[in-house]
Amino acid sequence: MSLTGALQASTSGLRTAQMQSEATSRNIANASTEGYVRKELPQVTTAGGLVQTGEARREVDASLNRMYRQHSSAMAREQAIYEAVGEYTATLGQPGDGLSPADRLTDLRSSMIALVNNPGSNAAQNGVASSAQEMVTSLNQSSDMLARVGGEVDMEIKYDVSDFNETLHKITSLNKQISDAPPGSLGAADLGDQMDVLVENASKLIDMQVRRSTDGRATLYTAGGTPLVDGDQASYITYDQVAGKLFAGKTEITPDSTDARGFQNGSLAGLFVVKKDVLPRFQLQLDEMARGLVQGFEGADASLAPGQAGLFTDAGAAFDPAKLEGLAGRISVNAAVDPAQGGQLSRLRDGIGATTPGAAGDSTQIEAFVSMFDDPLSADPGTGLETSLSLRDYGSNMISAQEFEGTRSQERFAAARTAAETVNGTRQGIQGVNIDDEMQKLITIQQSYAANSKMMTAVMKMMDTLLEAV
Repeated sequence: MSLTGALQASTSGLRTAQMQSEATSRNIANASTEGYVRKELPQVTTAGGLVQTGEARREVDASLNRMYRQHSSAMAREQAIYEAVGEYTATLGQPGDGLSPADRLTDLRSSMIALVNNPGSNAAQNGVASSAQEMVTSLNQSSDMLARVGGEVDMEIKYDVSDFNETLHKITSLNKQISDAPPGSLGAADLGDQMDVLVENASKLIDMQVRRSTDGRATLYTAGGTPLVDGDQASYITYDQVAGKLFAGKTEITPDSTDARGFQNGSLAGLFVVKKDVLPRFQLQLDEMARGLVQGFEGADASLAPGQAGLFTDAGAAFDPAKLEGLAGRISVNAAVDPAQGGQLSRLRDGIGATTPGAAGDSTQIEAFVSMFDDPLSADPGTGLETSLSLRDYGSNMISAQEFEGTRSQERFAAARTAAETVNGTRQGIQGVNIDDEMQKLITIQQSYAANSKMMTAVMKMMDTLLEAV
């Protein structure tokens, strides 16, 4: 090899070592950076015997990335359901705690039985009135809590839609940057890392199909196939709160809609499950319990005229089957038994429609009220509860069902989180940076740099010697 050739070879070796050192140093510096993927600059030999670095290579596993997106999307769905259901059930109470609607119903029946044994007792009548009011308050508060959670769910949907659209905008901008970046450069590889982070963030909101071009640009579709991003163009999503629907451009993508090419996972899917399934079912369960009280006491009260309200009312009125929705939030105790409103406690013994006090020892009407608790409620099948349950059993079954929903959502979230973390752990082991390995590479690169430096020094001395001999 000529001295010129040796000088060129050592110069190319120095340049290659310098670039590889830069890549390795970047790996070490970004070892704890979220979304950073280990980069490699392979060394290649040219036809002339010189060395140079090839295209920067991101150490990624596309299959693991896809699996992680799927699992994290499922985890986000279950987390959204768990958090919404958990917020409600935390205030609902549990059977036996003395605070839940089921326990308030038990207290009401117990106070009625006490009144049967002493129908003329003012204290026993006051006990029934207090228990009835506590029953009403429990149902009102539970219904109000459902409404509050529903409002928060709608707000979270709007936030997620805004976040998703912002992410789509960033992805389209990044697609353009990737197109303009020098192919094979470390800068282009870093843009690929940024794209992965954005795509994963978007997948946590909406389950998506992702296609990556050879240069790293992303094309996105919903899991159902609706286009979201193509190059620098995006189909931003909108939320029609009144209709309860999502659209990508003009295409409906509402989760679980039979005609929509939408998605099943992601936090938005979870929020729609809460909005369209869980909360309406919980509300129906409460409303059916309220109906059992309003309608049951009306039917058991022999003193009432047609259309007259019983002990429990729909905001002062008798039960109207056309106004079942939201009844738990409107149910109230009839003012006719409240002395503070001109009512008489004796009507708890004689019947709400009684115009004059009856015999102090007559428990006939009270016994009819107590028997009503064991009559079949014939609840709406949409409650998910047995339709043959009595009012007495319905309360405890309703609370147990709602508590079970909370427990089940927590278990599903925990399982989905474990699956996502397991896949991510495997992925990080392949794509992440191992400091020890990178330091070993750096030592090897430094040795290569030193060897090429010595070669260059030796060649320069030879050339100086030749020049001096001329």
